[in-house]
Amino acid sequence: MDGEIKTIIGGIAAIVAVVNYMPYLLGAIRKTLHPHAFSWIIFTIITAIIAVAQLNEGAGAGAWATGATSIITCLIAILALRNGGYRITRSDTWSFVGALVAIPAWIATANPLAAVIILTVIETLGFVPTYRKAYRKPHDESAFAFSLTILKYALAFFAMEAYSLTTLLFPCAVVLLSVVLIAEIAWRRTRVPAPA
Repeated sequence: MDGEIKTIIGGIAAIVAVVNYMPYLLGAIRKTLHPHAFSWIIFTIITAIIAVAQLNEGAGAGAWATGATSIITCLIAILALRNGGYRITRSDTWSFVGALVAIPAWIATANPLAAVIILTVIETLGFVPTYRKAYRKPHDESAFAFSLTILKYALAFFAMEAYSLTTLLFPCAVVLLSVVLIAEIAWRRTRVPAPA
């Protein structure tokens, strides 16, 4: 695939990244969705760092979706904090602290692959509060947004200018985490009635 096509696909992936989180952004603005602040802060930090790592490893336009994601997740995190963070529990706090403690380990790592592995583990921890909340309140989560996450990273895969474990591990992990979350939301919605 030539560079021009990769640039176009990378641009489309970045647009999908913005559209991806519009349900959360609009829901948080209107206070109809309640994103978990800890998850979204972790998502913001991690995607920003991963975007830089991907660019440094030659991903080119394939990194644009991750960069765009970091911007929109930052806005959602700010709104989530404004809206009360959403019923933060002790396990949420442990996930958040665990994620933050791992960041200095990433900074100390000179190896980009090791950094991406550490950050992917942190991202996985960032999903824990959202999984917990989706189990309890499945109608407060947007399965559509996470479906777009899968599309976004599929497009980013084709836009990558360099394929390596460093450039691909994070998007593949987020796709898997999103598939699990969508399945959980769908399953729990069959058992938890929608709020009146």
